[in-house]
Amino acid sequence: MKTSSLTVCPGRRAQASGNRRDPHDFAGGGKQFAIRLTVIALACTTAVLADERGDRWLAKIDSAETVPHSIASISQTITTSSGSDRTLEFRSFSADSGKVSLMVYTAPARVENDKILLRDGGDQVWYYMQRRDITRHYAGHALRRSAMGSDFSYEDLAQGEFSEDYQAEYAGEQELDGEPVVRLRCTPTPDGPSYDHVIIYASTVDNLTRKVEYFDEDGPMKTLTLGEFKVVDGRKTAHVMTMVNHRENSRTVMRIREIRYDEEPDASLFTKAALARRL
Repeated sequence: MKTSSLTVCPGRRAQASGNRRDPHDFAGGGKQFAIRLTVIALACTTAVLADERGDRWLAKIDSAETVPHSIASISQTITTSSGSDRTLEFRSFSADSGKVSLMVYTAPARVENDKILLRDGGDQVWYYMQRRDITRHYAGHALRRSAMGSDFSYEDLAQGEFSEDYQAEYAGEQELDGEPVVRLRCTPTPDGPSYDHVIIYASTVDNLTRKVEYFDEDGPMKTLTLGEFKVVDGRKTAHVMTMVNHRENSRTVMRIREIRYDEEPDASLFTKAALARRL
């Protein structure tokens, strides 16, 4: 058999173009090549199955966590790297299964009636500042900005579905704080969040998220943990959400004071025209 180019395998000598191979040598090389193809095929099949399993888990998480609408009262405590704390209070409204949401700050006085409006699952954000009577629009890379000086960015506040923003790879199961969880390595879709990837830990019992680790190209950025689960209107809900910023050595704790799922907010709340209106 004549060949114009050859792959050099470890332990074998390359044959020059036009030279005749020893038939025994060719047979051994053929077997090695077949084995390589089999290994590659198995690896690709395993990766595809892991991706399919991961995406199925994301769908389960979305099904467990997506709510048609909600109304809540929430406190937000920001702890800086120096150890100083400041607490803000706000009311939260969501509708259309989380595709639209509104945060209305009620305390302290300097931020009273400031608002954050998220539409299109968080792809479009408007921030209204009451004392200056100005509205700012954020989209694209601007969504990476800190929201109200917290460790949550605007894109972190979005309530869209994981399966719309990420593709997931199943990375096994383990225990987290004594509870069985699935581990998913999630890569953003082309129109998804700005992170390089995130790792989601969700309970295998109720499919609710317990922890999310955020990474950029340089490594770990932030970690979100969710706890103090309570059943409200038939839905199991995390009442404490803690975001730790590993780069800034700071943290933000959001604590739900009250939440309801049995009342749908007025649709007029989720419009830019309503931002300047006092609630």
